Amino acid sequence: MKKYLLLFLSLLLVSQVAFGKNFYRYKDSNGRLIVKDYLPAEAVTVGYEVINEEGRVLEEVPPALTSEEEEAERIKQQQLEALQKKQKEERRRDILLMRQYKTIEDIQRTEKNQTAALRANIDLLDGHNANLSKKLEELQTRAANFERQGKSVPHNTLQEIDATKSQIASNNSSIIRYEDKIKSIEQQFQSDLVRFKELQAQRLIELNRGNGDIASNSSVYSCSDTGSCDKAWKFAQIFAHENASNKLEIVTDTLIVTGKAQTDNQVSLSITRIPSQDESMQIVMEVSCYNSEAGTKLCSSQEVINLKNEFIDYLTERESL
Repeated sequence: MKKYLLLFLSLLLVSQVAFGKNFYRYKDSNGRLIVKDYLPAEAVTVGYEVINEEGRVLEEVPPALTSEEEEAERIKQQQLEALQKKQKEERRRDILLMRQYKTIEDIQRTEKNQTAALRANIDLLDGHNANLSKKLEELQTRAANFERQGKSVPHNTLQEIDATKSQIASNNSSIIRYEDKIKSIEQQFQSDLVRFKELQAQRLIELNRGNGDIASNSSVYSCSDTGSCDKAWKFAQIFAHENASNKLEIVTDTLIVTGKAQTDNQVSLSITRIPSQDESMQIVMEVSCYNSEAGTKLCSSQEVINLKNEFIDYLTERESL
C-alpha cells in the first residue's frame, strides 16, 4: 500500500513540475494588482487573469454579471432566439412560395379561387337582403294602415317586422365578416406576390454575379444610396407606364407590375427593388411576352433588347438631373 502511495505522490509531483502551477491575477477595489494561488471571490466579481509561474497569461475571465446584467443578457438572448425563429420561418415560407408558384399569375389565380366562394356568399346574402327589405317595407306599410284606421297593429305583424329586421342585421354582419376575410386573404396574397418577385429578382442578381450575364429578358440597374434609389424608383414607374403594352396593375415601394401581355405583339414589365446590406440597391426589370411562338420571338428580338438597354439609360440619365 505504501508502495502505491509513494508512486502516486511521485507522479503528482512530476505532474506539477511538468505543468507548473497556475495563479490568479486581478485588481482589488483600490486598483492594486493582486496575485493569488487560489481563486478569491473578489476576483470572480471584478474579473481576473489566469497566469503561469512565468507570468504568461493563459486565460482572461471577465467580471461576473450583476443581477441586472444577467436579466439584460437573458432578455437579449430571448430576443435573439425570437429573431432566429422568425428568420427560420421566413426562409421556410420563401422555399414553399417558390415551390408552389411559377409566375405571379399563379398567385393571382389562387387568390381569386380562394375568394370566389366568399364573394358568392356575399352576393347570396345581398340578394336575400333585397327580398327581406321589400318584405319589411310591405309589413311596415300594413302596420301604418292599421294605425291610420285607429286600430292596434296585430301582434304577429309586429313580430314579423322585428324578425325581418333581425335577419337583415344578421345578414349584414355575415357580409362584413366575409368582406374582412376577403381583405385578409388579399393582403396575404399581395405580400406573397411581392415576396415572390423579390426572390425571383434576387435569383437573377445571383445569376448575374455567377455568370457575368443577367438573364436574357432582364436588366439590372444599381443605385448607390437611398436617395438616388428613391428617385430612380419613381422614374422606373414612369418608364413602365410609358413602355408596357398594358396599364400598371401593382405599384408598391418594392414592386411594379404591368398587365399581362394579351397578344403576340404585347410586352409586360415587372420591376423589383432589391436592397443590399448597405444603403445601395438594385432595381431589376423583367420583360415578359405572350405565351405563343410569336411572343417568344418578340421577347428575343432586338426590340426587347433595346427596351432593356433603354431602361438602364433612362434611369442613369435621370439620376443626374
